[in-house]
Amino acid sequence: DKAFLEKFEDYKGLLPMPVKGEIISFFGPYRNASFNIVNYRSGVEIKADIGEPIRAVLGGRVLYSNWFKSYGNMIIIDHGRHYYTVYAHAEELFKSKGEIVEPDEVIATVGDTASMKGANLYFEIRHHGKPVDPLKWINKG
Repeated sequence: DKAFLEKFEDYKGLLPMPVKGEIISFFGPYRNASFNIVNYRSGVEIKADIGEPIRAVLGGRVLYSNWFKSYGNMIIIDHGRHYYTVYAHAEELFKSKGEIVEPDEVIATVGDTASMKGANLYFEIRHHGKPVDPLKWINKG
């Protein structure tokens, strides 16, 4: 299966941004000022225009493509070797569960489904189910 020939771990620091936009919230602990508590964000939010194409950062197979509570329209791609990418708050989803995705393929469009901050892409990278900081993986050029 050609999609799994590439090793995800070989791309640390080299993955493309999944959407054109500006990172508005970062991975890790952050203070919720309203409640004065520390929350934890498992991914990043990238502000982008509604309808902007969302691209797969690497090839793989779609594990999930549907509505998910508090994430809105969401796609999860299995890249093999226990690496997954998560793309949420999408407007339209173009891929279905089980479909192969090529690197850089448009898989969805930016929306504001279940978003508290307007149109953005919520993006996670997970390894063995545990979130890792996507900015350590993305080539910010």
